[in-house]
Amino acid sequence: MSGRLSRLREDLKQRRHHRAFRIAPLPSDELSHEELERLLASVAAAGEGGDAEEAQPPPADAVPADAVPDEKAPDEKALDEKALAEAATNLWRAQRRLNRQGEAASARSRQTGRYLRTCREALDEAGLLVQEHEGDAYHPGRSLEALAFEEDPSLAADTVRETVRPTIYLHGRRIQMGQVIVGGPPVPVSAPAPEPPPAPVPAAAPSPVSEAPSSSHHERTDHA
Repeated sequence: MSGRLSRLREDLKQRRHHRAFRIAPLPSDELSHEELERLLASVAAAGEGGDAEEAQPPPADAVPADAVPDEKAPDEKALDEKALAEAATNLWRAQRRLNRQGEAASARSRQTGRYLRTCREALDEAGLLVQEHEGDAYHPGRSLEALAFEEDPSLAADTVRETVRPTIYLHGRRIQMGQVIVGGPPVPVSAPAPEPPPAPVPAAAPSPVSEAPSSSHHERTDHA
């Protein structure tokens, strides 16, 4: 009796709603309830069994013995690192361009600069470090690509004047070499060596003078 009253109350509650939003009542016979309970139990058992099967490792014979390892993984990794370095470089260039505007930057440019700075900080936290080199000492042994050398009298040693492309590290490992322009003190011009004095020219030997016979000698010969 109580079961019928409860079903009647549920039916009256559903009649308050529009026909399209009414929920059909559950079957009232005991056999249908039992079938529903068995169905729920079977679904629960199937779910537990599926989890157990997924947790089990695959059998040893599931992978062929002659399976060739995937050789594309290193190439894909290198490609991802190259694309990541290029994206970070473009972000760095955009940030530098906005910073050069200084006080002349508009409100929109300053807001864009804040967005770029937030992105840069997020990359730093993720392990991607973008390194500039302005003011760093330069020597041929450094892992930098010098694109040009310029003389600067104000410098006492070779120094990086401008970073053309930053060096990028991913978790401490370099994935992009930086490109820079180097300035250095003028090369001293050495004085030309003095020319050696010309070798002395030897004096010419005097030519022998032949003695011509005098007229008096001819006269003496004729008289004789």
